[in-house]
Formats: sequence, structure tokens, C-alpha cells
Amino acid sequence: MEIMQKYVKPFNIYCYENNKYTFFHIDIANKEIFYSNLFDYFFDENKLIQYIENQKGIHFNPSKKQYITLYKHLKNYIDIENIEITINMPDCQEFIQTLSEETTIQNENKNLKVRLDKFGKIGEYFFSIILSIFFKFDCIIPKVHYITDNNMNVYGIDTLFYSNQDNLLLFGESKFCINLQNGINLINESLKQYEQQIEEDFRLILSGGFKNQCNKVFNEKFGTIRDISLTMKDFIEKANIERIGIPIFITHGTETDEKYILKKLNNIKKYSFFDIDTTYYYISLPIIDKEELIKVFIKKINSKLEYYSNEAKK
Repeated sequence: MEIMQKYVKPFNIYCYENNKYTFFHIDIANKEIFYSNLFDYFFDENKLIQYIENQKGIHFNPSKKQYITLYKHLKNYIDIENIEITINMPDCQEFIQTLSEETTIQNENKNLKVRLDKFGKIGEYFFSIILSIFFKFDCIIPKVHYITDNNMNVYGIDTLFYSNQDNLLLFGESKFCINLQNGINLINESLKQYEQQIEEDFRLILSGGFKNQCNKVFNEKFGTIRDISLTMKDFIEKANIERIGIPIFITHGTETDEKYILKKLNNIKKYSFFDIDTTYYYISLPIIDKEELIKVFIKKINSKLEYYSNEAKK
């Protein structure tokens, strides 16, 4: 197969058939700096603020208010002092292996431990940044906006995006796994009931209690139609939506050969939803060693929390 390659800082992006992508961070071969630089890219303050506020083009301006905003957001990704881990997912045994004693980081006599859903949220955050920056899609509503409890896991669709250029609604599914095959298995399981999940997100998010928090462009274009639509299928018909997109994102360790990864993504099953054209986008992000990434990220998140807290108190 013919694979196209391009460099978009800081990633070498390999693409096949214009719908399969794998993002290799330029430092992936240097484990001493790879995880740190991967964290610094995604958790850059400008990206965080744009994600939290759901506004492209805005920039982080150091202030008490913005430090507090960042602090509150980062708290979604880490627990302090031995909060219990709840396990309820198909590949839980492999997740247990990643959360070994080495993953509990000692810092100032406190144990920092991340719960399973916390790194699911980080995978979803990575996903949103990639869809926004590299694919130029517009986020309808950041997932963080419909978390009502810091310790809750969010169910349903992982990312809700819109392409104004293509009049395309995108419902994204992400998995943060030890290896690519685990991710594919979990994706295939999720897609079996995906149309029902989309219907639920339409009822609860797009036309429910969070509708006023949706992207301004989306609300201006579809707000009236949405409010007179009984179901997602009803909305699609009234809004003249002819195609929907399903971006799939797998953050995975172990596999680092782009040809193998792109070929493996063919094993994701395709379904057509709501009797209209359904376009799939497959995106892979190799991370080599999930346990090592968790260890580095816990340390760096905790460091940022401490910094933001100190700055907010000045």
C-alpha cells in the first residue's frame, strides 16, 4: 500500500487512503524525553484554555482567574492520597498490570494514584486536540463540560465535532490501551451500539441540558431545528445532513511500525448509521509503554497543579 508522510510539528504523520492516520511524535525513539515532550505539547496552556473555553485562537494570559481555571481542569486527571481504583471494562486485567506499584508515585509523603477513567479522559482530550488542530474540525462541546462530578466517568460519545465546510457532524470514539489490538477490540464492541449512543447524546447533550453550551456556529446554524426535532434521525432529516463522520482514536503502546498500524486499522468494523453515508477516520497515537507514560504524566500533572495553585494564591 502507498503511504503518504508529512511532518506537522511535532509529529510525523503517516496516512493511507486519506482516512487512516498514525501520529508519531518526533521524539518517540528517545524515551528519556518522549513522554515529557508529549505531555508538554498536549498540556500547553494555550491548548488547555482553548479546549476548556471551546474557543479557537484565544491565548493563555497569566491571571488568577486563568490559573484557577487550569487548576480545576487538571484535577479531572489525577487523584491524591490513595483513592480506590474501580475496574469495570473488558481489558481490565491488562489495565491492572499497567497500574503496578511502580505507577504509584511518592511525592512529599503522599501517594498519587490515577484511576482508570482518568487516563480515559486524557485520551479523549488528546483526541479533541488532534481533531481541532490537524483536521480543523470544530468542537461542538468539550467533554469536560458535561462532567458534574470530578470522579465520574463520562459515558456515551467521546467527542462531538462539526465541520462547517463539509456540513458534517462527527461523533468520535477513543480508547487508551496497552496495545493496538486491545483498542480495536474495544472499538468494535462500542460500535455495535453506536447509533443508540448517538441518539442518547442528542437527547441529553445536543438538545438536552447542555445545549446552550454548544459551539456558537452550531447553535446559530442548527439551534432552531434541533429544538423541534424529536430524535437524532429526525434532526438529520430536518437539517439536511447527508453524511456523518465517525473519528476513531486509539492511543496504544508496543506497536511502532507505521505499515503494520495502518494495515491493522482495517480490522475496525464499519457500520452505516441513520441510513445515510457514514465516513470513518482512523487515528492512531503510539506511546510505546503505557505504564511509563502514566508515571511521567502523573508527576507532571501534579507539578502543574502545585504551580497553578501557588500562582492563583499570589
